[in-house]
Amino acid sequence: MISHIGEGRTLGYAQYGAAGMLTLFVRGVLCNWMVSTGVVGAMISTTVTGKVVAMWMPIMVFFAMVFEHSVVNMFLFPSGLLLGAKFSFMDYLIWNEIPTVLGNLVGGLAFTGLTLYVTHGRTAPKRSLG
Repeated sequence: MISHIGEGRTLGYAQYGAAGMLTLFVRGVLCNWMVSTGVVGAMISTTVTGKVVAMWMPIMVFFAMVFEHSVVNMFLFPSGLLLGAKFSFMDYLIWNEIPTVLGNLVGGLAFTGLTLYVTHGRTAPKRSLG
């Protein structure tokens, strides 16, 4: 089963060329946007139940919509290779991991990190130098 998932999520995108790369990139952006939103939600919540729900909801969205997360893929694809999947390590790197990592960086840094910085950067207490 894991080997078939790996094949579909590498060779499946490879057959579409640049459109497959773009799809992976966008799915990576959306994934890390959900993941980092969950982290921020859990950080700002004041109760344990609130923290659990704030983290759970965006993570479930990312799993349900089959977005691409580079750390999940670092387990899934090598496991598929060990179980006899019919794709190479280079197929995995080129047709999944690299566009996914780039998308994850953009999603986490631009959509969540930059947004928080722009909206809250000036509201932080001022520090004195002396």
